Formats: sequence, C-alpha cells, structure tokens
Amino acid sequence: MEPIRLSELSGELPRPGVLCTVAKVIGSAPQAPGAKMHVWAGGFQGTVGGGKFEAEVLAHARLMLASARPEASLREYTLCREMGQCCGGKVTVFFEPLARRKAVHIFGAGHVSRALAAVLDGLDLEVAVYDARAEWADFDAFPKMTRLLHTEPLPLAKAAGYGPLDAALVMTYDHDLDLALVDALLDKPLGYLGVIGSLHKSRVFRARLPINRRVLWDASVRCPIGRKIPSKNPKAIAVSMAAELLEKWAYRVAAPKAAALK
Repeated sequence: MEPIRLSELSGELPRPGVLCTVAKVIGSAPQAPGAKMHVWAGGFQGTVGGGKFEAEVLAHARLMLASARPEASLREYTLCREMGQCCGGKVTVFFEPLARRKAVHIFGAGHVSRALAAVLDGLDLEVAVYDARAEWADFDAFPKMTRLLHTEPLPLAKAAGYGPLDAALVMTYDHDLDLALVDALLDKPLGYLGVIGSLHKSRVFRARLPINRRVLWDASVRCPIGRKIPSKNPKAIAVSMAAELLEKWAYRVAAPKAAALK
C-alpha cells in the first residue's frame, strides 16, 4: 500500500495549527514585522528568526495546539545574550490559532467520487478519499488538494475518531463493503453520513442491519445521497450530492437557542 500523499500546500496551511507572526520589532532583530511561521502537529513552515528565540516561539505554539480552547495572544521576546542572540532588540509575536477545517471522507474512488472531489475543490473543506484498488487510487484523477489513501477502507473506518466536523460518504464498488462501512460508521458522532444508491438499496441495507441498529440508520443515514435529479451522469450526481452536503452540514447554521424565560 502507498502512503498518504499530501499535496503541495500552495498557500493552504494544515489545520489545526498556529500562525506566528512578527507583529512589532524594537531595535535589532533577525526578521522584520510581517515574518510568519506556521506550526502544526507534524512540523512547521516559515521562520520568525531562528535560534533559541524561534524555539521558544515553537514551544508556545505547541502549548496552544495542546490546549482545548487556544486563544490568540501577543507575546514579547527580548533577544538577549542569555537567549544566545545578541541582537538586543525586542520582538512581539502574534499567535493566531487556526481551527481545524471540516473534513469530507469519501470511501471509494470511482467515477462519482472523482467528480465529487472536483466539485468540492476550492471550498474551505478537507477532502479525503480511500480505496484499496490500485487502478482507481490514482492521484492524477483527483484535484491537487485532495488527500488520497490507497488502503483497505473498512479498518480505517473502524479506527477513525470522527466527530461532528466530519462527513462520511460511502460509495465503493461493492455493496457488501458499503454495508460493512455503514455499520462501522453508525456509532460515530458524524456531522453527516451518506450512502450512494437507490431507495431500494436503502431499504435492503436497513433490513440487513440488526434491529437495534436500524434506529441508528433512521436517525443518521442519508440514502440516496443528494438532491433528486433525473440523471445518472457522475458529474450531475456529484453536484446534487455536494448541494445537499453543503446545505445539511458544511454550511448549516445552528439554530439560535431560545431565550430563557424571565
């Protein structure tokens, strides 16, 4: 199996992360205001000046990443002999937490999956596709920013810690695998769970689940996915899926809580 291929960033920053920006300089410093360093769990990109100063900035950014609710903040650093930097100036760094984007997980790399990834490309969403078939797990068939993993999708689905920021769309080449994936995903607090297919497939899948699992199906699963359209063209189906996904989950605005009675 091939490893995950993370595409070129092209200005896109991994999330969650912390963007560290030199906001102010007094005296001498290795970087001017506006210098940036992006820090995430697996590394960093850019520089705010190097040396022990940058190490301390990295350490603070890591503390923010470990925090449940990181807040933006300004911190001042004096570049002194004790820090191993004799510039003598003072640098103020602005730490800006970048929240995790919502992620769309597509199980299956077929025609509709490829079309859907193309429709979602350019939106503020992470898109990941999983497929064990070498001939379909083709990086060149997907947009540059799509994450493609050539692997068996069922173990991945079982182990995944999905939550409300995640949407899962099941659309593999095999109905039995589709059902197994749905069964593995039913217990996860997903923001959206959909299965490609017809109303007949929906009824068959529901009937094949244990009785206690049918309640979860009724509450969680959308099958068929997408708006009802008179077309079987993969691109048209992908557009209908994307429209529903954006309306029901990605761009859905939470209803305001009712004001407490006085």
